[in-house]
Amino acid sequence: MPQPSVLLIEDDQLVRQLVSEYLRSEGMTVSEASSLASAREALGAKRPDVAVVDLMLGDGSGLDLLREATEAGIGVIVLSSRGSPVDRILGLELGAHDYLNKPVEPRELALRIRRLASLVGAAQSGRADGEILAFRDFELDTVLRQLRHKGEGVIELTGTQYRLLELFVRNPNRVFERDTLVEQIFDRQWVGLSRSIDVLVSKTRTRIDTPGEPTLIKSIRGVGYVFAAEVRRLKRGAAAG
Repeated sequence: MPQPSVLLIEDDQLVRQLVSEYLRSEGMTVSEASSLASAREALGAKRPDVAVVDLMLGDGSGLDLLREATEAGIGVIVLSSRGSPVDRILGLELGAHDYLNKPVEPRELALRIRRLASLVGAAQSGRADGEILAFRDFELDTVLRQLRHKGEGVIELTGTQYRLLELFVRNPNRVFERDTLVEQIFDRQWVGLSRSIDVLVSKTRTRIDTPGEPTLIKSIRGVGYVFAAEVRRLKRGAAAG
């Protein structure tokens, strides 16, 4: 498997130099950016497999890049000194696939980059045929990462809401335990914070279900949730749009 290409977005020159040198020693192709502006320029010039994003940049917040990068099919790892649960949840909500605290062990970062590049590559390959997952009056476009309703058009989703809904729609009528959802949507280090899934499910329901009377994402008392709907797989040209 070819080594992933990485865009390292970090305004601390010493940290950027040390991390980039290590990743290059591992055989990865690394480009660097020290600001929000230079990061956008780099993303526009060439799409990397993975972007490693510092949240605190001199000319803005790295959070502003997360949705842009993930919508372009780029894997995103946040690397930040801000490691509170609120910061982590916000980063993941906005589309980051992984979140690491500084100081980071370069070997762990390299492993996570390879894992994420493999997952993103497999997902892009699997979606190359333009599959759309249709249920009721909704269509989930797995290429554009959009939820559409026949009467309302595009319905906005955060990064974690999209990942949760795609997981449900790809596995209709399967009962998911809360801890399993935490592992799938966030990361294994989040096991035990199952109430964060309850909040995420509640917010996602507001996009597709009747308030107070959920008929799509149903609660299984003492266990977790199930997506109760028939799902049809369509080609993009066959979708209602």
